Amino acid sequence: MIRVPKNGKVSRIVMASTLREELASLKIERSEFIRPARKSDGVTEYRRRGGGLRLLSWLLWLIPLSIIGGAGYVGYREYDRVRSKTEVTIGLVQKMTTGEAEKLLSAKGYLKSQKQAMIGTKVAGRVEEMRVQEHDQVKAGDILAVIEHHDLLAMIEQRKAGMEKSKADLEESRAELWEKDREANRAERLVAKRMVPQEDYEKASSLKKMSVARVAALEASLKMMKANIDEMEYTRKYQMHILAPFDGTVVEKQGEVGEIISPMAMSSSLGRSAVVTLADLAHMDVETDISENMMSRIDLGQPAEVSVSANPNKRYQGRLRQIIPMGDRTRGTVKVKVEIVDPDDKLFPELAATVHFLPFKTGTAAETNKAYLFVPKAAVFQENGHDYVWVVGKKSQVNKRQVEVATTKEDLARVESGLESGESVILNPPKSFKENEEVRIAE
Repeated sequence: MIRVPKNGKVSRIVMASTLREELASLKIERSEFIRPARKSDGVTEYRRRGGGLRLLSWLLWLIPLSIIGGAGYVGYREYDRVRSKTEVTIGLVQKMTTGEAEKLLSAKGYLKSQKQAMIGTKVAGRVEEMRVQEHDQVKAGDILAVIEHHDLLAMIEQRKAGMEKSKADLEESRAELWEKDREANRAERLVAKRMVPQEDYEKASSLKKMSVARVAALEASLKMMKANIDEMEYTRKYQMHILAPFDGTVVEKQGEVGEIISPMAMSSSLGRSAVVTLADLAHMDVETDISENMMSRIDLGQPAEVSVSANPNKRYQGRLRQIIPMGDRTRGTVKVKVEIVDPDDKLFPELAATVHFLPFKTGTAAETNKAYLFVPKAAVFQENGHDYVWVVGKKSQVNKRQVEVATTKEDLARVESGLESGESVILNPPKSFKENEEVRIAE
């Protein structure tokens, strides 16, 4: 250790006796990145911090590398597993009627009544009485609702009273005319005998003509009053009473007692424009759209089979009744109407329906409603004189199954046994298939 006095001169030099004392006399400032490691013979050794940070950095790099490596391994395993499977196309075993199996074309649409109308009123008024409810059967001319018309009834009574008065005035005028006619005839005889002056005869004739005109005026007035009363009666009967225009069923009741019915109502704030919706459920159609390129497959009068989602267990017989002579160029379709030949009480307007257009041939109703199992014809193959199909089971494993084929159509085969509805079968199966072999289903 060297000590330097204030005057700048060196007084003396003292040498440490041992190296240990020199090391002990040293004072080292330790950084925050240096930490004590261990002691050896009384001497503390130090080393710089940062090994943990480097280790953490390595771990962070290893995480994405591990994910990428694992994904690559899994992907390779899947590719290797799928690559070895045979790709197949499958078909579905379906339960259908003979009509559905022989269909030339299918289309979806909605049920419509051939006669359906929202029944309203010609004049605005308040509903005084509703005489029908939903599902009610009505005949043409039946009263559906009554509009308040007490003021009209009062006016009719007033007109009838005025007409009675006119009738009395007419009788009085006719009596007066009879008297004037007698006076004119008497004056005419007296003038001929020169017993009265000519002026008296002319005066009597004038009074007679006035009586005739008065009677004619009262008769015309009476006819006009009767016509006015008839008009009010017609208004009361056909405008204040809302009548059914045809035989049908009330499918919806819009009006209620106390509501305002207006023929020009555009919103609920202005009232309603109709009281009921009436439909003829005995004559139902299915309105559907046919693509333009499929129009060659249908013709007027062509038989059809109709299935309704609301009644899936029954098939209805249909007939193509009308082809609307106007195409929709934005959709490339033509609207057609298929009449249901045998409707029942399960059919309502706006129900979804599917139409299967059939070839021109006859068939019984029992055959129409009976369902069979059908399988694509391409799935059936023969072996040792028997018919077989390959069925796709769980985990995409195939099993050969013997079936009994009854009849075959153009692209379908009807099976009597060996399959169940909803099972999947392989189309055009290769001969190299083995039992329980795994396959890959084509997208």
